[in-house]
Amino acid sequence: MMEEKNISAYRSFRIGAYRNKYEKALLFGGKSFTFGALMVRAEYAYNTFRQMGIEAGARVCLWLPDCPDLLASFYGLSRLGAVGVLAHPDCSPRELKKQMEAAGANVLLTTAGRYARYCKRQEPLPQSDLILCRPERDMKGVARSIYLQKERLEAAEDEGYLLDQMMAENRYSSLEKPAAEDAVILFGTSCFIQANPITYQAEELAETIGQFWRHKEGVQTVYVENSFATEGGFLAVHSALSAGKTVVWSVGEPLPMLQKIRPDFLVATEEFFWLFRQNTAQFKGKWTNLSGGYQIGKKLTPLMEKFASRAMAECGGAGVLGGPPIPLKVRREDLYFMRDFGVRLGDMEQELSRLKGVAACRCLEEGGIRLLLVPDGKESAGRLGRSIALCCKQEMNRFHLPNSVEFCAKL
Repeated sequence: MMEEKNISAYRSFRIGAYRNKYEKALLFGGKSFTFGALMVRAEYAYNTFRQMGIEAGARVCLWLPDCPDLLASFYGLSRLGAVGVLAHPDCSPRELKKQMEAAGANVLLTTAGRYARYCKRQEPLPQSDLILCRPERDMKGVARSIYLQKERLEAAEDEGYLLDQMMAENRYSSLEKPAAEDAVILFGTSCFIQANPITYQAEELAETIGQFWRHKEGVQTVYVENSFATEGGFLAVHSALSAGKTVVWSVGEPLPMLQKIRPDFLVATEEFFWLFRQNTAQFKGKWTNLSGGYQIGKKLTPLMEKFASRAMAECGGAGVLGGPPIPLKVRREDLYFMRDFGVRLGDMEQELSRLKGVAACRCLEEGGIRLLLVPDGKESAGRLGRSIALCCKQEMNRFHLPNSVEFCAKL
């Protein structure tokens, strides 16, 4: 646990960085970054934001893939006393706009490719409210090629400020004192349509560090499959760095990278562990340091706990799969299919109500769906089955579908 009760995210990270200055903090894109290097970048980002005029309490949206600049920007904002609003890298432009409005964020930090997609659907932002990041600078080899193939676009000089250039022009001032208060704003990750902010205050973040890694003293290298912009992924990465552990992020397919690095611990979604337990033969029983994992994002079922733990043993490890050691705020919401893959009831109802011919929808916790058709919706009713199945697959995954669908005269 941290010595100070009310401590900012930046200061929590800085304590861990000073204690492990020359140790590896992050493995990303074929490169490794020490705690010292990551801390220096965070301080340069802080000084850049300060000279841009971003003040304490301001809210800046970070719409980025997992990358070193995402961490540096978040901790730089935290030191400034500003609030990082973390948007999932896969959210749509419409969802991003709703999330920024709900969080009160005016400045956007993103990549050139994502901003180009944003401008195709939404009004361009003023140049002063846009900062572009180039994660490919921190990649090499295959990882860099994979990323550039996905991004496909280069930054235009007149679209906004370039983060790396601004940081190169600024110098860190050691006379600046870190802000004592901060918070982070995230959003539910089962579906991004409803922009319901999830806020963590500084005190809450400080309390997660010791809880996350209690009785995990032997864990040093942690693979985090969840995006840093998700609630579980953020808490896992922030607590790991603050505790002096090495975080591993994957740019492409995770299994080949895991076969090479073989971290001590896994933090991932149920989908990942489902894939993992089907590919344990790749590791040939030689992953002896694997000491367990956390499933984050959805409720851990006894079946998945059993099979994933068996998969770890087949890889050569001695660990077991558990749920997150702290209650996640998003779990306070009602979940649809809550016995397995959790999707918020309101989100699923809203998505199904968008289908042609559907006037209203009600999702039941036990897995059923009730639909009310529009007055002239009988013609489209015959095609609704396929549309419902497709919608459920998009919102959840290909393994689970509703156990019943009922057409009602009233809900």
